[in-house]
Amino acid sequence: MNKKLFNLLLSAGFLLFIFGVFFFYLFAGKNQVSILESRNLAQEPEFSAEVVQSGQYMRSWDVFFNDQFPRRDAFTELNMRVNQMALGQDVYKDVYVAPDGYLLTKVEQYTKADADKIAARVNNVGKLLQKQGVTTSLVLVPNKSTVFEDKFPTYYPSFGREGYEGLMPLIDKQYVQNIDVSKILYKNKNEKNMFFYTDHHWQAKAAFLASEKVTKAMNPDVKQLTIDDWTWKLEGLPFYGSDARKTTSSLVSKSDQVMVAEQKNLSAPYKLDVIKEKRDSLYVMSRLTDPAVYANRYTAYIGTDYPELHIKTPNPLTQKNLLIFKDSYANAFIQFIAPYYANVYVLDLRYYKNLDIQAYVKKYDINQALLFFNNNSIYATPQLTTFE
Repeated sequence: MNKKLFNLLLSAGFLLFIFGVFFFYLFAGKNQVSILESRNLAQEPEFSAEVVQSGQYMRSWDVFFNDQFPRRDAFTELNMRVNQMALGQDVYKDVYVAPDGYLLTKVEQYTKADADKIAARVNNVGKLLQKQGVTTSLVLVPNKSTVFEDKFPTYYPSFGREGYEGLMPLIDKQYVQNIDVSKILYKNKNEKNMFFYTDHHWQAKAAFLASEKVTKAMNPDVKQLTIDDWTWKLEGLPFYGSDARKTTSSLVSKSDQVMVAEQKNLSAPYKLDVIKEKRDSLYVMSRLTDPAVYANRYTAYIGTDYPELHIKTPNPLTQKNLLIFKDSYANAFIQFIAPYYANVYVLDLRYYKNLDIQAYVKKYDINQALLFFNNNSIYATPQLTTFE
């Protein structure tokens, strides 16, 4: 092949690539969301003389081009794999890839002052509710990274246990019953299906073990349900969870499935009322069959982090009403405490705004309140404990 022909073919190939990409952007369907990155993708910017003159049009086109690049997720995964193989990298963003397949998000180090602020808010709301005849309990759940903190290497430490142990003694038992579920989780952490490999949440099995301690502490004179009062089954398609969306599937050695627990001998279904939607189940089973490999299947528990929801229990073990303040760790847990109450009201203060807690308690005749958070979110998300 002579040099002239080679240059001609090279130029033709380059132009074909350029125009191919151009026509792809022009005519191909645009992706709206990246499940891998848990965000909306940039769409084609609208043209106007004013936007062009300001320079914003070309900047928006640059973002659009990057977000809509063909096979973008595949290239992202390839980059992760190259970094691992060539550089031996085992920390991506804030996730450590453990040799046994667990993906573990680092828990940051918090100060004594941080713990003091949280404890003050928790103790104050307990004191306030006590004046209304409501007993308050706190459950601080050691999250997955805290339970498996010994898996982190010395060059990338995690501080979950330090923060947990720094906060627990500050809770004033005069106002708040502090229910410690850490020991049961540490003891059983190596059992199957306790925590997801690729998601930062716990499974229903771990939530049930914690619930045994919680329900007995909150209702000591009531007959306690056992693990045999539910059927247990892994259901749905395999998936890669929240931690895997940071590392991509290229670094995942184990996938996950969701453990579904169905309570036996119910005379009627649970009634769940949330944001103008009524359901007859505490599960959204359709989430388990979403074909997207990065789909958030943890939302099969309850649905998602709704600002507010109400659960009506069939054949409750008491006639009391419970108010839960929660983060997402409570989603797998709620199904195990609901049988003990006629009504369960659930608030997520990240999304529920303008709370008048005294009015809310009076309106729904609340008997008990439960503050339920994992040990990382209670530090990282102040809204969860902002009760005023």
